[in-house]
Amino acid sequence: MEAVQRLPSLGSLHIHTLAQNHQRYLCYTRPGPQSFNLCVTNVVDVWSTGFSPQKLEEHKSTHGVKTAEEYHSRTRDAFQKAAVSITVLDNIILLKLSQDDLGLTFDLYKLPMSEAKMEIQSVMFHLVDQVHHLENQLKASEESHALSLEKTMQRTQRMFLGDYESMRKGNGPESSPVAKKRPAGESLINPGSKRTKAPTGVSFEDNSLDESGE
Repeated sequence: MEAVQRLPSLGSLHIHTLAQNHQRYLCYTRPGPQSFNLCVTNVVDVWSTGFSPQKLEEHKSTHGVKTAEEYHSRTRDAFQKAAVSITVLDNIILLKLSQDDLGLTFDLYKLPMSEAKMEIQSVMFHLVDQVHHLENQLKASEESHALSLEKTMQRTQRMFLGDYESMRKGNGPESSPVAKKRPAGESLINPGSKRTKAPTGVSFEDNSLDESGE
């Protein structure tokens, strides 16, 4: 049975794109507190610094770099500022950080095809994993936003219905001053005062007219 080759572990890979002479390249650095390697690929071939611990110490001494983390931060800043240039010489790529105060330069050597294939596979799978991770984050964010919006709408509806019920009860027949039952004999024109009753009994005017007629 053929042994399965393990892909290089890239961890939280720092990947950048670089265009040179109408050709696009992926440039990436391998993370690590005590190590540093810079790779460039056109997704066909791969070039790498291939630093051994001894070679890395020699490069640090030559350029005045103190730690491996300083390499990572300087290369990351240079790529963000688009201050990186490369010169492709078939089997070697010369990479320079053009605005770096230490004038960092790197010689990257072309990897054998078998190693290059594994490097490219590891980078592609890493990118796919990152895409899935971002998609999951976006989905979780959208679901959280939708849930928050739904709760806000429900709370607004409850407040609206509560205000509506209060207004409806406040304007009901039992609370209307017009609809209240008036006491017997109360005046419609002057509420609170008694209505004057029409006189009843014998009309003296009619009697006087009758007597004069006689």
